[in-house]
Parts: sequence; C-alpha cells; structure tokens
Amino acid sequence: MNNVALNSSSPEIQKSRRGESNALRRGKSKIHRRNTPTLCCAVPRGTSSKVVARVKSHDWRRNEELIALRRVGVRPYKKRNDPHFVPKPMRIHARSELRETLTVLSMAMAANCDYNPDSDYNFEIMLPFEQIAAATGTLHVYENGRKAYDSALEALSVMEQLGYVIVSRDKDTDTGQNKPLRIWLTDKFFTSRGIRVEEIRQWLGQFKAWAVKNGLTESLRRKYEQHLLRIERIGISIKDKHSLRNRLKQIKRWVVSPDLTAEKQAKVSLLEGELENLRRKNDERLDELLDDTDNNLRSLAKAKARRQNPHYQAWVRWSNMAMRHQVIALEQALSREQPGLITAEPETYYRLLLERAGAL
Repeated sequence: MNNVALNSSSPEIQKSRRGESNALRRGKSKIHRRNTPTLCCAVPRGTSSKVVARVKSHDWRRNEELIALRRVGVRPYKKRNDPHFVPKPMRIHARSELRETLTVLSMAMAANCDYNPDSDYNFEIMLPFEQIAAATGTLHVYENGRKAYDSALEALSVMEQLGYVIVSRDKDTDTGQNKPLRIWLTDKFFTSRGIRVEEIRQWLGQFKAWAVKNGLTESLRRKYEQHLLRIERIGISIKDKHSLRNRLKQIKRWVVSPDLTAEKQAKVSLLEGELENLRRKNDERLDELLDDTDNNLRSLAKAKARRQNPHYQAWVRWSNMAMRHQVIALEQALSREQPGLITAEPETYYRLLLERAGAL
C-alpha cells in the first residue's frame, strides 16, 4: 500500500536521452565505432605510391613525438582557444583505433597530395576533407542525411598538434561550422616516417621529368590554376593570412634543393644578361635608325631647296641638252677648286657652273 501511495504521489520520472538509447538497444552491445578505417581510394603510381608505402609501415607506438604529446595531453579542437583548459596527461601509447585512423588518414592524404614542384605551395591536399574521410572509410551518413567523421577529425587534430599538417579552417557555407577547408603536409610529415629530404627532392624531380616527358606540364598548370580559381570563388583564399603563407613558403624552400636553387639563379642571371644585350642592341639600332631618318630628312630638304633654286633649274635644263662628259668635267673642276661649296652655298655653286658653261 505504501508503495502504491508513493508511486501515485510522486511525479512522473523523465527518461534521459542516454536512457532511451539504452532502452532501444535492449541487450545489444554498445556501438564502439561504426566504421573500421580502410583506404578506399586508388593510389596513383609514382611519387604518391612511394609515400603511401612508407606511411603504411609506420609504427605509431614508437613515434616519439606522439608519445611526448600524449605525456603532456592532447588538446581538443574545441578547447584550442580556451585559456582555462588544462590538458590531462594520457597513457603513452595510443589505442589501436586512433593508430589505425592515423595510418589510413596519412595514406589517404599522401595519395591525394600535390607533388608538383612548380606549384605556389607544395604538398597541398587536392580534395575536400569530407572526401578524404570517405577515402579512409570513416564517413558515416545518418538516416536524416547528416554526415559525421569524428574519428578522422580527431586524427587530423592530433596530426596538426604534432606539426605534420597545416590546416586552414573556415566556416562551411552548408553547415555554418568551422571545418578544415585546406590542408598542406609539412616537412615533418615525411621526416617522421623515415623519408629523407634527398628522397623527397629526388621524387619531385622525377615527377617533373615525367610531366615534361609526357607533355603534361601545361595541363598540370591549368589544373592548379582551376583549383585556385575554385578556392577564390568559394572564398577560402589565404591572401590575408601572412603567417600561414610564410610557413608554406618555408616548406617550399625546404623542398627545393640548394643545387637547383643555384642552377635556377644562374639561369635567371644568364637570361637577364641576354635581355640586357638585346636591349642594348635595340637602343643602338634605334640610334642608327634615327640617324638614318635625320640624314634622309636633310637630303630631302636639300633636294627641295635645290628644286626651288632658279640657277639649279637652269643648270638641269642646260645639262639635259649638253653632252654628258662636258657636264661631268665642269662639275669636277668646280668641286676641286671650291670643295664644299655645293653644300654651303648651292645657289652660288650652280651660278658658277652656268657662267663656265656660257649659259648666263
């Protein structure tokens, strides 16, 4: 009776959301993870396949940088800007779920990375992160259409804190949430997996030689320009993020070999010298052209002045009627006696010729 009275007098108990989920399971085991990380994308041959092979064999339990990070504590992305949050130290070795996600995520990013050394910023991931998550097999789509890839985001956050990737986040136009929109691999991504700098430079050189041999240089350049135009159209450019651009330029300098830099500088100096020679030759040709034009103008002016001179007109009429040897003899004799008179005083010159010819 007391129990009945107690139940009738007490208010109705509200079930929590977790209680509803447990009631729906009814003896079923709790879902630990919905998808097992598995590489679900094709790996291009060449540089991508080499990097993927090296990344696949990496043992995260022996990664000293990950061990040092877990000793301090991993800071979640939502707590990045919280000054009061203190990360808690974690066990040294990560669980197998995180290690598998880190490995498969690294393989997916290495397979879809830009290895063209002529790009503005090297090692950019050319796919949206949602497609990268789908390539890792960790993308889950609910019945209402909502997409979730928390395990991939957690692994990306860990790699970002390790310094293996550079992530540019911004507000997504569809969901209104801050999401990773552009990702670049850093030099530590390669060196932490045992890939030496010389190997990376060799692979990039082989990639460029392959592109030149197959005539793909122009198509790769157009593809990269279209990628930049798409980014500009979406509004996720990094023109205003100066520190990020400086870090990406530092990675590019790390990639480019000093020998290649010296060779490029030598070629640039050679081209500048050739351009200076061409410019000097063009200036000399211009001076010669101006001198020739000036001489032609002077000649035309003198010819016009001679045509307007009556003594010249009279000398032309007399020379047309006289013998040719007489005309030449008179002109040569007067030129020997008074050289330069034809240019200084042409009217006096032709008057003297007419007097000697007896035409005046």
